[in-house]
Amino acid sequence: MTHRRQQVLQELAQAGMNGEQVTLARLARSCGLYDYREARRIMGDLKKLRAI
Repeated sequence: MTHRRQQVLQELAQAGMNGEQVTLARLARSCGLYDYREARRIMGDLKKLRAI
């Protein structure tokens, strides 16, 4: 798993523990991604890997 995918997965886990909702824009900002479309692509990759 790449560094960015690990960051996104960790951010999702942290938000889940806090009971917060995570938007694609928030993921992009917090993980240093280019834009929300990249966050959407990574989320799709994580779903294919059955990580989320």
